[in-house]
Amino acid sequence: MMYPFPRYKPLNVALFLSTFDIENSLLEITLKLSFILRVASTFRVSKIYWIEDSSKSKKLKNIVNDLTKYMLLPPYLKKYISIKPHLRKVGMASPLNIPLHAVSRSGIEGEIRLGYKGDFGIINVKKLNTNYNSILILDSLNLDYIPYRNPYYNGVKMNFVKLEKILKLDNLIIASRSGKNPVKNVQEIINLYKKSGITLLIGPPKGNLLYKLGEKYLTKSYNFAINQGVSDIRVEEALAYSLSILNVLLS
Repeated sequence: MMYPFPRYKPLNVALFLSTFDIENSLLEITLKLSFILRVASTFRVSKIYWIEDSSKSKKLKNIVNDLTKYMLLPPYLKKYISIKPHLRKVGMASPLNIPLHAVSRSGIEGEIRLGYKGDFGIINVKKLNTNYNSILILDSLNLDYIPYRNPYYNGVKMNFVKLEKILKLDNLIIASRSGKNPVKNVQEIINLYKKSGITLLIGPPKGNLLYKLGEKYLTKSYNFAINQGVSDIRVEEALAYSLSILNVLLS
């Protein structure tokens, strides 16, 4: 498998925790979050900023934080996570399958593996006598390896923030039906990315984000679903559409 590098400039996403307010069960929250994380990982998103705007923010922060940490771990290390009540539906989540997850059972040459207390998920090998948490397999027959600091993309990071912090960012763009055509304005997007990366803000389910932010943010807005054929676009759909187009424009 080709190991992809992180983007040379950050491509971040800012989403509202109230994205999960419309879900009626832990299963629905788990499934939605796993889809968001899979889309973010597909397009090598650097970081997700979760904006604390929900009346249930404290509870949702715990759920999102614990689910994300669990899903980012390679399958063989998940056993070290204490199963909390809000992780009970995590088995229904879509696997992320980032490169460090997709490793063999026995360890083959060229594989980079993450470990915990000597456990690197190698069949018939209980633990390796090493304090390293990342190794490169050199010889599968003799199980020879070296410590290897992973330089490759290893999934999305997270932060919980207030909206005010996001609005102060100098690399902010907003996904909005009222925004400009990103293809016609590709050069300004590329220039922004080359200068300081991009943070993509997607509004909450209740909408009207630009109306609340004010006209000055209109110049930062782009419509990533031109002439949409549905009355509304869900947050997770907007994320997938926007990142798909940004990925092409920034390639």
